[in-house]
Amino acid sequence: MLLQRRTQMRSSGFCQAGVQVSSLATRVVLQARAKRKVHCKSSTEFVQTATQLDAISQPHAHEIQVYYRTNWPAGYIHGSLEGGSWQDFELKKVSGAPGRLLSATIVPTGKGGGSTALLEFVVSNSSRDNWDKPKAGGNYVITEPGVYSLRGGSLQSAAGRPVMVVSDLDGTMIGDDASTSAFRNFWEEKGLPRGGVLVYNTGRSLDSFMQLMKDKAHCMAHPQSLISAVGTKVYNNDGSGWKEDRGWTSLLDDAWNISTARDAGYKALAQVGKDLMHFRPPEEQNDHKVTCGVNVSVLDKVLGMVNKTLADASVQANIITSGHGDWRFLDIVPIKAGKLEALNYVRKQYNFPVGSTVACGDSGNDILMLAGENPAIVVGNAQPDLRRWVEERRKVEPAGGAGGGKERLFVAKKHEAHGILEGLEYLGFL
Repeated sequence: MLLQRRTQMRSSGFCQAGVQVSSLATRVVLQARAKRKVHCKSSTEFVQTATQLDAISQPHAHEIQVYYRTNWPAGYIHGSLEGGSWQDFELKKVSGAPGRLLSATIVPTGKGGGSTALLEFVVSNSSRDNWDKPKAGGNYVITEPGVYSLRGGSLQSAAGRPVMVVSDLDGTMIGDDASTSAFRNFWEEKGLPRGGVLVYNTGRSLDSFMQLMKDKAHCMAHPQSLISAVGTKVYNNDGSGWKEDRGWTSLLDDAWNISTARDAGYKALAQVGKDLMHFRPPEEQNDHKVTCGVNVSVLDKVLGMVNKTLADASVQANIITSGHGDWRFLDIVPIKAGKLEALNYVRKQYNFPVGSTVACGDSGNDILMLAGENPAIVVGNAQPDLRRWVEERRKVEPAGGAGGGKERLFVAKKHEAHGILEGLEYLGFL
């Protein structure tokens, strides 16, 4: 059998999208997790404790930050600060754009000789055998503090509001290379220099995501954090590789017992038989996720048995059923796991406010993070299940939820990453 598309809807004692649900110790989640791909699990390095992560630091009012687009591993800004002697300012790697951006922070002394140029400069690689100067001649000139982007001989201000973009991958950020590339250009020229953070929130495994990054290296922006496996895994990258966040893992342990969750699956399997239910491959399981395939003819029976086993053991969990056709995925995960819960955890680690955190998606599997308090973008190629949810959601959402009279839930006309950019412009982040 082929299990591909996942359709879910969460229940938690409230009415969502016009569906009345009951309050249970174990919540049943029926929403949409799509485009699932299976790859083998790899070993990863672990973060021992959850510490607050650093976004690209915002400059103080008197500082100059220059972000330089290049594939050089290192380099220098060679320039005159406030009319003084020419000197070198080191350009360092930017972890959010490895192999593509270098940056330098320069602090004026306030003791200049009255020159109209705050900083006059050229750029060189570390061996000083390659120099970058304006094509029209002369030197690059900055007249006031701020954040600047230098690319292809063009020096531009990158001033603007910092934003955390939390995006689904397949069908949202990925799908059309030109669209994906357009987002990367914006991100590296403005989003990242402003202090922005990019997070991918996906059903893909870490291995699948890393392979995607290789396949799309020509067009895909590099994130600082990754949420995967139905919100049961969070990874961070400071430039030295992907590391699992154990702070998130420890939160999921509350009221959770993996042995009981597995036992609930085994008991149901024993009742309905292996022709109608099976455990998915080991690479789809983890210490906070049990995944099975269930035939729709016994789905209600299996859900009832799983619920009872968990409730009898006082284990709180989300049960997620998804897919279409004759078979469904069934995931048993901790009560605190999920795309929205993981989004809020990562947001707080980077100290981003709710109003500056934007979720982006294209299908029902993104409903949970699109339904939070944060602004959200539904791309123009959104699937029918998500469009139906948007119609119902808008009936109960207060107008102007994003502030400034703008709607919190924005539906773009453009597809995929072009739709993300359209939404960011509407929300005032472009």
